[in-house]
Amino acid sequence: MKKLMQWGAALALAVTCGAAQAGDAVAAYPQRPVRLIVPYGAGGAADVLAHIMAEKLSAIWKQPVIVENKPGGVGTIGIMATVQAEPDGYTLVSVPVSDLAVNPHLYRKRPFDVRKDLAPVSQVGAVPNVLLVSNALEVGDVQALVARAAAKPGYLTYSSPGVGSQAHIAAEMFAMRAGLSLQHIPYNSVPAALTDVAGGQIDMMFAQLPAVLPFVKSGRVKVLAVAADARTPLALREKIAAGIASAIQSPQVREKLAAQGLIGLGGTPQQLEQAWRQDYERYGAAVKAMHIQLLD
Repeated sequence: MKKLMQWGAALALAVTCGAAQAGDAVAAYPQRPVRLIVPYGAGGAADVLAHIMAEKLSAIWKQPVIVENKPGGVGTIGIMATVQAEPDGYTLVSVPVSDLAVNPHLYRKRPFDVRKDLAPVSQVGAVPNVLLVSNALEVGDVQALVARAAAKPGYLTYSSPGVGSQAHIAAEMFAMRAGLSLQHIPYNSVPAALTDVAGGQIDMMFAQLPAVLPFVKSGRVKVLAVAADARTPLALREKIAAGIASAIQSPQVREKLAAQGLIGLGGTPQQLEQAWRQDYERYGAAVKAMHIQLLD
């Protein structure tokens, strides 16, 4: 199976920006329950990883880490809840780095600026993206798919959970690099988009591995390639990152991550900020090349 490393996605934890705190407050952190907001519905990669990390961090910190799902507005509701929280390190958000990097290029106006209103804590896990095709397409590898698409420009279809979604951009980046013309069929959710690929109504799709595992295990789709491989004070973010790193090194956490197709990462706030900046530039160039009309 071919690997397409450029489309791997990283899940990150971030906190709201704000005033610095005294050293004793950082040393004693946490002294009460910590909120971990997921700005999407239950069952997605960000949600799965948040629950795995919350369980282990609760044990490490000896304080409850409570996962709160706040879906809606392509992540806007959950991220806004984080931005509006006290900047004391007790409200975290679990979000794909790519979403933070892509959405500023897609929307004319949002009620926050992720580059100013959120402070990076740590990359938590890598979420492999997969290129999957309908069994009805009868192609066995990426080369055969490219040949089929090249022979009939604009004929093959791909689905996504919406215009500007990571799946949409990944497919267009794939098409541009391979010199292909594909037909985009947007849906309003990942399950709906996947279901029609499995049913043969759509030819292909890029999706995150945790979402497609049931379809793959049941043989309903075929995977052709995997893509893997004034702020809250830095001292506090580094302490949170250290707890995350400790959790990720736990064999139990690594086993749970692997079962969901996730890869534990960890890392410092500085490393996440660098990854965030690189993705912002990379996806910005892709959105510009795709000539996507800005969304409201």
